[in-house]
Amino acid sequence: MVTTKTPTTDIPEIVTKSGEQFLSALKQYQEAAVDATTTLAKALSVFPAVDLPTVPGLPAAPNAKALTTYAFDFTTELLKAQREFALQLTNALATEKTA
Repeated sequence: MVTTKTPTTDIPEIVTKSGEQFLSALKQYQEAAVDATTTLAKALSVFPAVDLPTVPGLPAAPNAKALTTYAFDFTTELLKAQREFALQLTNALATEKTA
């Protein structure tokens, strides 16, 4: 299993700086979205909650937090597998080039 990180000296500075700026902007957006969602949830909390109907023979749907956690756990494992696969391919190509 290949899991080494690429030294940043191998990546041009403009690429790493752009990535850092993107992540910073993304975090700012996410913070604003969470704040707006919290405000909306507080405003809607005055209304009664409606229970979703159940379908006989089907289990109850998991809550949103459980679904979100599962989806990200699965995606993390998928990304790890894809990373390992891509690195194996690049290693195979590098081996062929030097042979």
